[in-house]
Amino acid sequence: MSTTKLQQITEVYRPFSDAKIGVACIKEDGTCLFANDTFTHILGYGTNELQGQSFLLLFEQKRHKQTSARLATLFKGKINSYKLKLNLLKKNMSVFSASVCVSTIQDEANVAIAAIVIISGISADADQLLEVKKLSYAVEYSGSAVMITDANGCIEYANARFTDMTGYPLNELLGNTPALLRSDQTHANIYRDLWNNVLANKQWRGTLVNRRKDGSLYWSYQSIAPIIDQSGTLVSIVSVSEDITRIKEHEKQMEQLAFFDPLTALGNRRKFRDALNQIIATPDTFNRALLLLDLDHFKQVNDTLGHDTGDQLLIAIANRLRFCTNENYTAFRLGGDEFTVLVHRADNLNTIEQLALEIIELLAQPIQIDSHEILITVSLGITLIHADGDEAGDLLKNADLAMYEAKRLGRNTFAFFKPHMDFEFKRALSLEMNLRHAIDHEELSLVFQPLIDLRTGKITGLEALSRWHHSIEGDIPVADFIQKAEDTGLIIPLGNWVLKKAMEVVLQLHLAGYPELMLSINISTRQLLNHSLITTLNEVLTETGFSPDQLTLEITGELSLSSIDSVLDTLKQIKSLGVTLAIDDFGTGGISLNNLRQMPIDILKIDTSFIQGLPNEHDSTIITSTVIAMAEKLGLRPHAEGIETQEQQQFLLTNHCFSGQGYLYSAPLSVEQLLCTLEENTGLFIDHSLSESDVRQIQ
Repeated sequence: MSTTKLQQITEVYRPFSDAKIGVACIKEDGTCLFANDTFTHILGYGTNELQGQSFLLLFEQKRHKQTSARLATLFKGKINSYKLKLNLLKKNMSVFSASVCVSTIQDEANVAIAAIVIISGISADADQLLEVKKLSYAVEYSGSAVMITDANGCIEYANARFTDMTGYPLNELLGNTPALLRSDQTHANIYRDLWNNVLANKQWRGTLVNRRKDGSLYWSYQSIAPIIDQSGTLVSIVSVSEDITRIKEHEKQMEQLAFFDPLTALGNRRKFRDALNQIIATPDTFNRALLLLDLDHFKQVNDTLGHDTGDQLLIAIANRLRFCTNENYTAFRLGGDEFTVLVHRADNLNTIEQLALEIIELLAQPIQIDSHEILITVSLGITLIHADGDEAGDLLKNADLAMYEAKRLGRNTFAFFKPHMDFEFKRALSLEMNLRHAIDHEELSLVFQPLIDLRTGKITGLEALSRWHHSIEGDIPVADFIQKAEDTGLIIPLGNWVLKKAMEVVLQLHLAGYPELMLSINISTRQLLNHSLITTLNEVLTETGFSPDQLTLEITGELSLSSIDSVLDTLKQIKSLGVTLAIDDFGTGGISLNNLRQMPIDILKIDTSFIQGLPNEHDSTIITSTVIAMAEKLGLRPHAEGIETQEQQQFLLTNHCFSGQGYLYSAPLSVEQLLCTLEENTGLFIDHSLSESDVRQIQ
């Protein structure tokens, strides 16, 4: 150091030499140039004993790295001063609680040539110390992870929850920076936004993907706030975080449940609709198409080889479809044995034809499942997006008509939609007219499927199901006439008839000696959107005398984001009557978790497609147990549909689902059949292979 600079430093320091507060002067490397008597005596040193010694001598070992970093920042001109409270070490190694202020001495060019260090003792009365102690305990033993850094981001403190969450012991955190937790899963823009907020003296909240010491990743929801001193200088940064990894995993599972088919992992009907609408909204630059695939004679596979083999076949079909898809083609499973492929772009119609031929040829190859070699063919209908229509419903109808044309041509082939394909349209029109006549003349009938307490095998209630036997065509498939009723609005008079007829029948059963029987009736979104529903429901309850607390209405069908607000008030009015509400086929419809959170629901009915995979199919077990656990957390009662085996029953009982229905217990019954079954029902359906201890545990 030059003589001139030393003289400048001496002149600045001279007024402090006899001060009653501790003052010292240090160089950039921390060497002590001067220290007044007050400074040396406070720390137990003799006059001039600190001169030439390192400033770090006064600090605990764990603070050396931080102190050196602060001095470097100071002498580089990034800050002019800093102030903090900490423990200094006296000569005898005892602790002195001090307030330390460090400021630069600058030459005429504003370059830092030395620093003045001022120390003073911290005094606190007993109440202040107690308050500090309480706050310290609150932070240390908080359920949230707390970390404090200095202004430069060096970690000064971390509580026990933080070390547990990250896997880093405290001694490896102190003096380090939070960068050691960074993963490559968080975008750089998020970190940039974080620091911009902190440096602007603003709080930041957000989610980061961090990495633990063992290399595993975890989701962290963090609240990061700057601590500013009286002069407005950033002195510390406090981070409070929560490990939300499980929440994110559950969200992922629920997203998988909402948008992907659990059996094949292809996108489901809802995801298909979103993708199709997105293509429709895109300008017509390329050839685009919708391919609808239906497996030929798939029902025979289920009937002869069983549903497990049928499921394995569907998985194999899905895997083969993946080989035919790329960034231009996307495959989906709509349900059952029905698949679709969306063509996002194709150069010409020949490209689409070649894709159809490739799919047909690939799917026609033998598929080995266990000891069975299965040959399956596919009928494929094609409609051109924009050229044949601009509405999702119309395009699906077109593809459906083309697919039936392919079946008419002998199956294992494809057909493009043509405007003259009106056979299905005429059949649908005829179905509508006949259905309207059947409703007006009460030509439909009801059957009832028993609802079972899985712990005891007792029948607790009945689900009413409508049936239609046409005088000429015979039994009309339920899915056909219910869908037609939905499409035409006939679901309103049909639903009103089911409400009244079912209540009358079950009231007769009450009088016949079964007064505890509950009644469950399906109600569609279209009925919920009908303004007369509440009036009709009140009238039927009053007219029949049926007790509303013995009635459950099951919400079925697609419930879109646009309709949820419209039906919420109706659901609340139904609930106010004392009627129980259930979600039917949960996991396959359009009801999201956000919808579910808003709706006054009591029961979640787990869809048959999940139950069929129990207990051996991994995805089905995960999804079913997750839905049951979610229902329990939300205070809802889970109910399983489509139970066919004792193994499925046992899995449900083990996972605390105690209510269900299915062919294991009974098919839907006429009133006459039902009376016989009720007379014989004394726990017929319980698994008597369970031990007494198993039953006690379940109950």
